[in-house]
Amino acid sequence: MLAATAVDVRDPFDGCEITEVSLTGLDQHRAGRLLADRHPGLPAVVRAAVTSAAQGNPLALLSLSDALTPAQRDGGTPLPDPLPAGPLLDGRLGGLFRSLPRPTRDLLALLALTEAGMSTVDLAHAAARLGTGLDALDPAEKAGLVRGDRTVRFTRRFLPALAYSTASPAARRRAHTAWTDLGLARWGTSAGDGAHAARGTDGGAPFDRLARAAAARGQWSAALHAWQRAADAGSDPAGRSRRYAAAATMALRCGRPNLAMALSRQAQGGREPALTRTVSMVQASAGFDTAFTAETNRASLSSALTQGQVLGSDGREWAAFQLALLGSLTHRPEPARQALDWLSARSAPSAALRTAVLAHLDPVGRLSEIRSGLAEAAGPAAAGLARSTARELTWLADAAWRIDDIALSEHLTAAALRRGGPEDRTHLSHASALQVALMVAAGRWSEVHTVVPARLREAEREGLTRYGVSLKAQLLLVCAFQGRAEQAAELLADVRRWARTYDSPHHGQIASYAAYLLTESGAAAAGGGSHPPLPPGPVSDVVARYAYVDTVRAALARGRTTLARAHAARASLHGLDGFSADMRLAVRHGRALLAAHDGRHDAGALFRSAAEAATAASRPFARGRLALDHGIWLKRQREMAGARSQLRFAHDLFTRLGAAPWQESARAELRAVGVSLAGPGAVPHVDPGRPALTAQELRIVRMAARGLSNQEIADQLAISPRTVASHLYKVFPRLGISSRRELDRALQELGDHT
Repeated sequence: MLAATAVDVRDPFDGCEITEVSLTGLDQHRAGRLLADRHPGLPAVVRAAVTSAAQGNPLALLSLSDALTPAQRDGGTPLPDPLPAGPLLDGRLGGLFRSLPRPTRDLLALLALTEAGMSTVDLAHAAARLGTGLDALDPAEKAGLVRGDRTVRFTRRFLPALAYSTASPAARRRAHTAWTDLGLARWGTSAGDGAHAARGTDGGAPFDRLARAAAARGQWSAALHAWQRAADAGSDPAGRSRRYAAAATMALRCGRPNLAMALSRQAQGGREPALTRTVSMVQASAGFDTAFTAETNRASLSSALTQGQVLGSDGREWAAFQLALLGSLTHRPEPARQALDWLSARSAPSAALRTAVLAHLDPVGRLSEIRSGLAEAAGPAAAGLARSTARELTWLADAAWRIDDIALSEHLTAAALRRGGPEDRTHLSHASALQVALMVAAGRWSEVHTVVPARLREAEREGLTRYGVSLKAQLLLVCAFQGRAEQAAELLADVRRWARTYDSPHHGQIASYAAYLLTESGAAAAGGGSHPPLPPGPVSDVVARYAYVDTVRAALARGRTTLARAHAARASLHGLDGFSADMRLAVRHGRALLAAHDGRHDAGALFRSAAEAATAASRPFARGRLALDHGIWLKRQREMAGARSQLRFAHDLFTRLGAAPWQESARAELRAVGVSLAGPGAVPHVDPGRPALTAQELRIVRMAARGLSNQEIADQLAISPRTVASHLYKVFPRLGISSRRELDRALQELGDHT
């Protein structure tokens, strides 16, 4: 016999010697599978709303999704708030709610209108408006429906749906009146006026008044719910469209672009200029995050930046920022120039936004202007920074990132994420992606592996596709730096597919750079086959600047010395040596590589100049690459003491970063100068009797040991098959072998088990 009891009621089997099994709700994966079986093709945002409300309860999952209309399930119209309970839940628990006293049901209907519950102070105030007291909640508390001391909330997230669905129309009206009166009283507006409006012909009037009061005080979430309910309750089609449009702008401010898009669709059809402008603005801005396509988004964002009144919250400044960002993604200056022109035509443009737009338009040519804007806003004596909104802090952080000021960008990004509460989350996805990019630059790669998977799941739940690919691109770079070829393969395919499908050269640049790093490090080619040389990007692109040294290196490796010199000349032409500390290191590193390749006498001085620049650089991986190259050059010059110092520094830095391929390269080069490292953290010691293999020789030997042919090795390392054969011919005697079959044993004797 099997018996079941709820966890929040008295167990009749207490004291009995029986086996008990605690059943928990379905996890996200199983809940998603159940919904997919019931309603195939359910959009991510709808699925997330249902699973969040159901809390893993299978009955609630089915009932809540069944109760939605086809248009709501498709994401074409906004979801009701709260969600309708549906017949399955109503049949199981509806009778319990209907059996409660009327005052209790009135308070539960009111509580259902709030997302996070109500404080006992607010609830007592609302209960008085309903002609009752807090003790009216006692029956609901005894039934296990609500709990809380200072804040009262439902015990299950799907219970608000039942409380509202089982309430009579009159009870809902009373709850609406009490809710609006409470909000109007909180923000210093006469509650009596709200109650009077509720008796008028327009059922949405009290909600409309509450929405305006909330919006005037920056309470965007409350304004969103109030305007959405005002639209649902209104009887005039034109008035409903205006309210849906205003609610859509609030959804944007709350960081809910999918809801904003759905609400804006409800607002279409009117001919009022302000309504048309508002719908255009909302759909352009929301589409940039949820339905990214470069050319379509450029046209829609440009057309949204029209002068004139808009309904609700004016989100055109954020749309202007998105337009400038689009220019960086597409490597085209026109979108940022359009955003700058629009800002220039405004009477009081945001200084923070203008600085960010300039950083997207031309970070190199407008460097002094951008630095001036950042200094004015974020300097030590800038009191305005304390008054900046989360959006303004995000714009400033983005501008600092574009000019390689990593420390300032980290400070501003952290402030933006702290300051942005649930009421204003427009900036959240961009600031979050920027924070991950800063982690990558600063070498905090273990943090990237920790935070990105959770944020990717959040992006999927919210349907934020562009945000999701930005996170994947940064994780791809870390995997490439660390030589994680298997993990990188799927990410590389996703980022490349996005770049091609949605016309984003910026993401294409990241994919190319990651592919180049994987090939150069000797890791198995992600995606199969060899990768083309790293293409140069515009100096305005952060990734292209970051990959500058590898662009020079790739040209030299393929014997294209003229092209390598052209890259160096372009860097000098644009003055990148003085752009930032990181670019000073990169430019000087590239010059040293060119001089070493040409065998010039000033190569040593150029390496030392680059090493001086490295002391102020903020990217540890770039410092490690310089030390490795410098050590290799010193070894070739027979300056063994200097070589050991540089190679040990590089090895220790790559070990800390987890950059395994470059750590192994440094280890191999240390062996070549007589220093053996038995394992991670081991004390180095000189062992002159060990066979000395260079990093390139070790890469070739490993590939040959895996069974690759000379041609396959040459394809992956971008050298000729004859060069591969020459290396193997020289290496075999030093290893004491005569055939490829013995390579694996020889590597094990060297202590190389990779």
